Amino acid sequence: MNLKNSLINKKKYLLIFTVIIIVDQAAKFIIKSNLALYDRIEVIKGFFQITHVRNSGAVWGILSDHPGQWVSLVITGLSIVALVIIFYYFLKLEAKCTFELTSLSFIIGGAIGNNIDRVIRGYVIDFIDMYIKNHHWPTYNIADSFITIGVILLIISIWREKCIQF
Repeated sequence: MNLKNSLINKKKYLLIFTVIIIVDQAAKFIIKSNLALYDRIEVIKGFFQITHVRNSGAVWGILSDHPGQWVSLVITGLSIVALVIIFYYFLKLEAKCTFELTSLSFIIGGAIGNNIDRVIRGYVIDFIDMYIKNHHWPTYNIADSFITIGVILLIISIWREKCIQF
C-alpha cells in the first residue's frame, strides 16, 4: 500500500491527532495569555489547581533545572526521532487495527503538541497540577495526558498480541 492510500484509509486517525494538537495548543495559549509564570488557580481545594510552569527538560521535568541549552536540544531531537518512528509504524499498520491506530494517534498528537512548544519556545508549557496536601504529581499538560493514555493502550495491545478492533 502506498503512502497516499495509507493516509486516506486512516483519515479519522489523522483527525484525532490533529484535534489533540489544536486543543493542546489552545489550552497552552490560554494559560500563557492569562496566567503569569508560576501563578495558580485553585480548582479543587487540596487536589487540583492550574499552575503555569515551563518544562525545558524531559518527562516530569527531569533535567529541567540543568543549566545550558544542550539538554533541551537533545530532548527535542530525541523526541522528534521518536515521533518519526511512531509515525512510520502508524503508516504501516493496517486500517483494521483500530485500537493500535487510536493509541498511536494519541501519542502522535501529544508528541507533536509538545514538540511545537519545544521548537518554538525551547520549553513546554505545563499547567495541570494534581496533588494531595503537600504531595504533588509533576505538573503536566493535555499533550502529556494523551501520550500517557496512548502508551497505556499500546501496552494493552502488545500484551494481547493481536490487532484489536473497535
